[in-house]
Amino acid sequence: MLGDRTFELCRMDAHHNIIILNLPGITPRDIKECLELNRSAVYVRIKGEDQPTFSVHNQAPSPVTPNSSPFTRPRLSDSLLPDNSHVPPTEERHVYLSPGRIPLSTAQQIRNSSSRLSSQVHNDVSCEDSDCVFVEETRLAEARGQNPEVPSFEQRVETVEQTRTLRRSQDIEYLEALNRDQQRDQERATQRLSLECSEEAAQLMEERRLNALLERRSRLCPEPLDGFRIQLKYCDGSMKSRRFLPTQSLQNLMDYAGNDDSASEIFWLSMPSAGTRLSSTMTGTLEEHNFTTPCTLFVQWLEGEEVEQIRFNSPNPESNIDEWPEEDLIGQIDSSVNTKQRAIEILTELTNKINLEDRHTSNMINACRDDIYGSAKRAFTRRLFDPYKPLGVVFMDLGNNAEGAVDDGGPTREFCCLLMKDIQNRCLFEGPDHSKLLALDSHAISKGDYKLLGKMISICLIHGGVAPHFFAPRLFSLVVGEATEDVDLTEIVDEVFRSQLQKIQDAITIEETREALEEASNSLSLLGSLNIQCRTLEDREIVVQCAAKFYLEGRLNAAMEQFVDGLGCLGLHAAIKANPKHIRYLFLAKEDPLTAQDLIDVFSPHFAEEGSNHRRSEIRTYAWFRDFLLDVEGGEMQVDQSKCLTLQEVLAFASGLEELPPLGFKNQPIIEFIHTDRKFPEANTCDVVLRLPVHRSYEEFSNHMCSGILQATEFGMA
Repeated sequence: MLGDRTFELCRMDAHHNIIILNLPGITPRDIKECLELNRSAVYVRIKGEDQPTFSVHNQAPSPVTPNSSPFTRPRLSDSLLPDNSHVPPTEERHVYLSPGRIPLSTAQQIRNSSSRLSSQVHNDVSCEDSDCVFVEETRLAEARGQNPEVPSFEQRVETVEQTRTLRRSQDIEYLEALNRDQQRDQERATQRLSLECSEEAAQLMEERRLNALLERRSRLCPEPLDGFRIQLKYCDGSMKSRRFLPTQSLQNLMDYAGNDDSASEIFWLSMPSAGTRLSSTMTGTLEEHNFTTPCTLFVQWLEGEEVEQIRFNSPNPESNIDEWPEEDLIGQIDSSVNTKQRAIEILTELTNKINLEDRHTSNMINACRDDIYGSAKRAFTRRLFDPYKPLGVVFMDLGNNAEGAVDDGGPTREFCCLLMKDIQNRCLFEGPDHSKLLALDSHAISKGDYKLLGKMISICLIHGGVAPHFFAPRLFSLVVGEATEDVDLTEIVDEVFRSQLQKIQDAITIEETREALEEASNSLSLLGSLNIQCRTLEDREIVVQCAAKFYLEGRLNAAMEQFVDGLGCLGLHAAIKANPKHIRYLFLAKEDPLTAQDLIDVFSPHFAEEGSNHRRSEIRTYAWFRDFLLDVEGGEMQVDQSKCLTLQEVLAFASGLEELPPLGFKNQPIIEFIHTDRKFPEANTCDVVLRLPVHRSYEEFSNHMCSGILQATEFGMA
C-alpha cells in the first residue's frame, strides 16, 4: 500500500502492451522466481477502476534442455491468462502507449517503499533514466527478433552514469557555445559602432574638404598680365601654370593650387631643390616666402590624421632643407614616383628657368646642316648669348638661304638633335657609340673646347629636350664625383697600351710578369706606375689597375674640370650632383628603344565629323598608318638592299627629334589627313602635326609615306 492507495506491478512486452503481474509478494526471492521479470523492467502503477487487468501466472522454472536456455522466453499464450472466463485463451487485450518514455505516476512514491530492492534501486539510479534506457533496448531487440539480454544491476547503474556524463558534457558544450556566440555578438556590435564612428568622421572630413574647396574657388583672383610664372605639378602627373606678382598673397597661390576636385582640406606645396615646403594654412606674401622668379612646385594632398595633426597641432609649420632632406621630401610628395618621373620633375625645374617671353637676336643660330657643330660654336661663344633666353634657330639650305620655317620649337628641337649626334661622334669622345669616355686633346684643353662641349650638352637637354644617351658609367661617375669601379681593360681604346696591360695581367710567373713590365716600361713611366714593386703575382693586378685608372681618369683631370664647368650651364651639373640616381638614365645608354606603340600612343588622330565620307576614308588611312609603323618596326620598309626606314626617322620627320623628349611635347602631337591630290606626307614640327595622305590602297600609301619621309631632309612651309 502507498498511503491509502493500492499499486500493482506491471511489465511491457515488445508491442508496448502493459501486462499486470500477480505475484505472491515483492520480496527479491519472489521476483527472481518470476521468469517473465527476468526479461523486462518492473513498473509500478496505481490501480484504477477503468484500467484493464491482466494476470501472469507464476510457473516453476523449466528444466534446461540442450536446445533451450534458462532465459528462453515462453509463449504469451502459455504465460498470460485473462481473469475473465469469456475471453478466449488465445486472445489478448492490448493497451497501446505512445513510443518513447512511459510516464509512471508513482515513480517518486516508490522511494518511500519499505522494499529493500526498491529502495536500493531508487537511491542509486534514476528511475526515469533507467526505465527509458532499458525499455528502448528491449523494444529494439524484440523488434529485430532477438531475445533481449537482461542486464545486471551494476550494468544498469554504469549505463545510467554514462548517460548522465554524456548529458553533462553536452550541457558544458552548450554553455561554451553560448558564451562564444555572446562574445561574437559583442565583437560585431563593437565593430559596427566603430564603423559608424569612422563613417561619421569621414563624412565630417568630406564636408570640411568641400567647404574649403568652395571657399578657395570663391577667393580666386584674375591672373595678372605680367609677373613671374609658377608651374604646379600634381601627384597624378598633371601640370598647370599661372603668373603671379611678388606682392600677391600666398593664399592666392594656395587657392589656385587647391582649385581641383580631388584637393584635400589642407595640402603641401614643395620645392625639393630649394628645400621649401609650405602648408596651405600659411599666410604672408609670395615675396616673403622667396617666390620672385619662375619655379615649379609639387602639390601633395593630405588625408586623415595628417590633416587633423596640422589643424590642431601645427597650423603654420615652417620647414627648411635641414628638417626635410631631399630624398625624404620626394617620398612625402608621392611614394609611387619612380626614377624617371623624378628626373622629369628636376628637368622641368631647369626648363622653367628659361624666360620664353624674352627673345633676343643674340640667341639666333644660323644653322648649316653640313656644319652643325660650327654653327653652335659661333652662337654659344657669342658675347651676348644668354642661355636663359629661348633659341632662334634658322636652318640654311645649300644656297645659304633661310629655310621656310619659323622657330616655334620645331627647328630648335631638330637643331639640338643634330648637335647632340655631332657631339657624340666628335674626337673629344672615344669608345663605343653608347659608352663614351673623354678623349685627351691638349690643344682642345688650351682652347676651352671641353667647357664648350659641356655647355652644348646642357643647352640641348634643357632647351631641346634631347638627352645624351651615350655616357659610359665611368664618365657619369666622374661628373658626379663618385668613386669608380675597377677598370675593365676593354674600356681602354688604345690597342697597344691595352695589349701591354693584358700581357701583364695574364702572366703566370714572376719572370713573365717582369718581362711584360719591361715591354710596357715606356707607357708605365709616363703614367707613374713603373716604380710599383712587383714581388708577387698579386702585385701585378695593382700595377695594371693603377696604370689603367690613371690612363682613363688621372690624365684627364684638366679636361674633366672644363667639361664639368660647361655642364654647370643652366644649373644642370648642380642638379646632377644632387640627384645622381634619378638623372642617371638620361646620360647612360637608352634601355628601352623606340617602338611602334610609342608613336601610336603619342599621336592623336583628328577625324572629320561622324557619318561623313571623309571620316570613313580617314579611319581607313589611320589604320594603314598603324600597320605602317608596325612594318617599319619589323624592318619591312626596305629602301634599298642596305637601308630600311626606321621609327626614329618617322619621329624626326614629324617632330624634329629621333626619340621622345623626357618632358614630352609642348603641344599634343596630332594627325591630320590630306584629301587633295598631294600624295606625300607633310609635317609641322613646331606644333608636331603629321598630315597623312589619303590613298586607295595600303601599298600606295606605304610607298608614298616611305619616299616622302626619306626625301624630306629640309623644312618645308611651317
